[in-house]
Amino acid sequence: MSTDDTTPDGLIPAAVLASDTPVAVYGYARAKAGGEGRMLGEIQAIIDLTRKEDGCEQYVVHTTPDQPGAFAFYERWSSGAHLLAHVSQPFMQTYFAAIAGLVEGELEAHWLHPLS
Repeated sequence: MSTDDTTPDGLIPAAVLASDTPVAVYGYARAKAGGEGRMLGEIQAIIDLTRKEDGCEQYVVHTTPDQPGAFAFYERWSSGAHLLAHVSQPFMQTYFAAIAGLVEGELEAHWLHPLS
């Protein structure tokens, strides 16, 4: 976890958090063998909560039947401040702690800046 214990180390660059324009990310995570069902449950538990947050423009998680335990995320936030508020939510702290031992390797995140 990062020094402020809000997100895994290095997941969100400082420039993204400082953005006063919309920010988006697509990410990927794979569950360790045997942890697929638990990870799915942890992800499903945060979807509706996240979508109700101020500044959440889009939050979608995908999976595929031919790769059980593989999850692709797409998020769009109105600003970096909204994203920071999101990852600081108590339910997100619980989520990050719960998946820490379930994820194979590192969470993968690719930060995007809208062209318009």
